[in-house]
Amino acid sequence: MTTPSDPRELLPLSPPVYHVLLALGDEAMHGYAIMQAFNDKTGGEDALLPGTLYATIARMVEAGLIAELAEPPDESSDRRRRYYRVTDFGRRVAVAESERLGRLLDVARSQRLAPGTR
Repeated sequence: MTTPSDPRELLPLSPPVYHVLLALGDEAMHGYAIMQAFNDKTGGEDALLPGTLYATIARMVEAGLIAELAEPPDESSDRRRRYYRVTDFGRRVAVAESERLGRLLDVARSQRLAPGTR
């Protein structure tokens, strides 16, 4: 699959794709750790389920948003697991999606449809 040059071509992102990008951030993680990190970062308000997660990871690798590491990130990592990290392109896509969502939130605020704007 050819990676688009403009990150905005992939917007809007599906929630699972955006959730994986947010969970990974600057770290390399295996699938189960991605689920745990997302749960921790959202306080359990949202969830990534295993079936959705692993299908999403496969599509994201193919799209060039994340990459599977050839080796675990450090010596203490479980060598039996597959580890992933966000690519530079994936980071640009995440930033573009965050900006898009920020603009939508600004519209919601202007219409008093966001929390705290009654």
